[in-house]
Amino acid sequence: MKIQTILTSQWIDWGKQRSAEDPRLEGFVAGEGGLNPKILLLGEAPGDKEIKLGHPFMGPAGKELDRWLASLGLTREDIYITGVVSARPFSIGKTGRKSDRRPNNTEVKTWAPMFDYELAQFPGRLLVPMGNASLQRLLGNKAKIGELHGQLLERPIQQFDKATNTFKLTQEARQIFPLYHPSYSKRFKNMKAVVDADSKRLEKLLHDQSVLK
Repeated sequence: MKIQTILTSQWIDWGKQRSAEDPRLEGFVAGEGGLNPKILLLGEAPGDKEIKLGHPFMGPAGKELDRWLASLGLTREDIYITGVVSARPFSIGKTGRKSDRRPNNTEVKTWAPMFDYELAQFPGRLLVPMGNASLQRLLGNKAKIGELHGQLLERPIQQFDKATNTFKLTQEARQIFPLYHPSYSKRFKNMKAVVDADSKRLEKLLHDQSVLK
């Protein structure tokens, strides 16, 4: 097994074009991992380090992710990682320096066809949104990571309808296990016990395949 992307060259060209067309975005980072993954990790968008290196979750966030995966007995070959937006959303401060920001609703819709395509390539795989951006992309803006983290859900997910420029729920349900971002407990020390408990629940699920479809 090796790390690769499920995206075709046509999709990669599409993504690069979307990024080039928007002055508030830069770079392009394709989703990647093993093509027979145990879980799909869903993030928000690449940052500065990711677009420079061309891979998701690099730098300190990547090291934290790798440590977290190792605690679950997984490597990047055992998962597939993608994001709600595959280019870096940035803002420019008073000093002229770029900083990462959360994708806005227009950007989420623009990139929705690619995100939907990637999820469709892995039917039946457990979806693990890390944080509100990816959770709300799946379940709508009323879904909150603080309320749903660490729970195994089975719900229809949102897909983008280009004709109406809106999200509509799928007929079939997907299994979803929302988590705080692996680096969350590093920033908020009081959340470490919660994050660790959620990880233990996920580890148990992965070892009890009868629960997962």
